[in-house]
Amino acid sequence: MRDGPASGVCDDLLPYADGDVADTLARLVEDKDLLQFLAGYRLPRLNRMFPSLTQRLVQHRLRGQIAGVSDIEGFQDVMSHYARRLVQDTMTFMRYEGVDALPEGPCLFVGNHRDIAADSMCLNYALYYSGRSTVRIAVGDNLIQRSFATDLMRLNKSFFIQRNVPGAKRQYAALLGSSRFIHESLDAGESVWIAQSEGRAKDGVDVTDPAIIKMFTLADRRAELGALLRRLRVVPVSIAYEYDPCDVLKARELTLREAEGDYEKPAGEDLRSLALGLAGHKGRVVLRVGSPLVDDFESPEAVALEIDRQILGLYQLFPVNYLALEVLSGIAGAEAFADAQHTVSEAGHFQPTAETRAAFAARIDGCPPEYRRRWLESYANPIVNKLRCGIGTLAPI
Repeated sequence: MRDGPASGVCDDLLPYADGDVADTLARLVEDKDLLQFLAGYRLPRLNRMFPSLTQRLVQHRLRGQIAGVSDIEGFQDVMSHYARRLVQDTMTFMRYEGVDALPEGPCLFVGNHRDIAADSMCLNYALYYSGRSTVRIAVGDNLIQRSFATDLMRLNKSFFIQRNVPGAKRQYAALLGSSRFIHESLDAGESVWIAQSEGRAKDGVDVTDPAIIKMFTLADRRAELGALLRRLRVVPVSIAYEYDPCDVLKARELTLREAEGDYEKPAGEDLRSLALGLAGHKGRVVLRVGSPLVDDFESPEAVALEIDRQILGLYQLFPVNYLALEVLSGIAGAEAFADAQHTVSEAGHFQPTAETRAAFAARIDGCPPEYRRRWLESYANPIVNKLRCGIGTLAPI
């Protein structure tokens, strides 16, 4: 049975239920867009020469992988193998901490947001292989672009939060529906992951938007804030990627937005970013789960500050962050980075080797010169943020 009628959220925006799985998988295995997408990703050269043959091979393999899958749990078991392979193929290692200390029962995870799909995938990976249930994933409805991608996300327990709804009343109704669905999910024993603010932190600045906290309260406006957050088991989550596969794309967008005042995304860019974020090289990845919020907070702004404190305190730094800061500190007009570099130098935590510098030089060479300032800032900003908030633990791994 769907939760939509109670929450007020349209069924098309909700995760699929067990009863939807068989029909959805039968539709996906015949979806030409999906087969073309998978063929281009898994067998790019062969697909260019023999597209029909390659897509038939992909279809045959896909049928074998989903044979016998009849519910969401079965689908997630299949996805767990994909997740393990992505971790093995795209990461030097993945470390996760804090999962064992989580309280029993569902949690509302609020995380920093660097990648469209990898952030929640990494949390689900940590939970799944720790013997805990995976999360329902809050996703912006801007990602409703291709039917096969939407189907896959809904099979993977994603639900869509509506953005840019016209009219104040409709905006409120959409937010209220999302709030109710989150509450209903937790009441039903389902954990939820949501980003700390709308959209990815393309500039590397992780900041919690108090509007997210206000949205949590809409479904129970009479409750005292601290008691409500304790009931929802709000837990901050911090994830850090040594390398961002989408770093050049983000730097390009930020540069063009600054120069032109706006940026119009080409059709399909979000889907390409999603695929690149999952399949691209990430180096070392560290995910840390924080502590549940238990204080009697006076305002959503105070809650946001505590989430920031935990996320930034748990955020792992890497040599690339320090080297980017070092380069920026020598650029005219970058006083904030120069001040941060002075503090880092005084602390003496970072002594890069020649090999580390060579790897950094090779990485930055992959970014066009006109986008490099923004590229550097995205890697240096986590250090600046930690210092701005008075948070130490500057030593990289």
